[in-house]
Amino acid sequence: MLNHTTMCQRVYTKNPYLRRFAIGLMATIVIVIGGMSDSFAADDFVGAWTVFNATDAFQTDDGPSRWSYWIDAQARYFDVGSGINQYLVRPGIGFKPGENLSVWAGYARFRSRNRAGFVVDENRYWQQLNWTSGQWNGGTFSMRARLLERFVDAGDDMGLVLRFLTRYVRSIGTDGKKSLILGIEPFVDLRTTDWSGGTGIYQNRTYIGVGWRVSDKLSIDTGYMNQFLWVDNGDEVSNHLAILNFKTKF
Repeated sequence: MLNHTTMCQRVYTKNPYLRRFAIGLMATIVIVIGGMSDSFAADDFVGAWTVFNATDAFQTDDGPSRWSYWIDAQARYFDVGSGINQYLVRPGIGFKPGENLSVWAGYARFRSRNRAGFVVDENRYWQQLNWTSGQWNGGTFSMRARLLERFVDAGDDMGLVLRFLTRYVRSIGTDGKKSLILGIEPFVDLRTTDWSGGTGIYQNRTYIGVGWRVSDKLSIDTGYMNQFLWVDNGDEVSNHLAILNFKTKF
């Protein structure tokens, strides 16, 4: 019988990219946690996000196409009862050049309201790469790199942000319908603007949740996400968020 160490060695041998991924993941976690540990003055708030997401391949006479659609809508509430909220609608289209790789591009309309009732509207254009990097311990690692071009009505400059999501999903239970979901996603500002702070990591999201496949058309995942924000000239913010995510296919 193979022990756990031997099994992991075989996985790395079959997929050398997984080793590079693991090193990169550990480096990202060290950088993010190191930055968070230096921020002792973080303000803690409790909130909730509801997400609706629909994505699937276009259908042809010969079956699923390599082209896919994407649309998600989100309602976000921070510091419940304070009036702080955000709303987002994000359509997109994707192409799958290979089994484990897809490329996407789209547009997002974003609206946020602060505690004083001031509303900011934002137009975002986004491009992303999704790929599955490997298997480990009965689960699957996947990654997503997303580039955002941000245009905010409160300023004149274009913001440029890189997001890098690492996700691990592992089936739990015996019916194959439930799964454990772990994720970490740092955000990096690539450009200083007249409406935001300087360049560098300004946000990180860490997620743990449980997914449930209700049917072939619908799945739900729910869990806890910590959204940590580094604030220029102010205390850092740590949002403790309940997440409810509906995923469907039309």
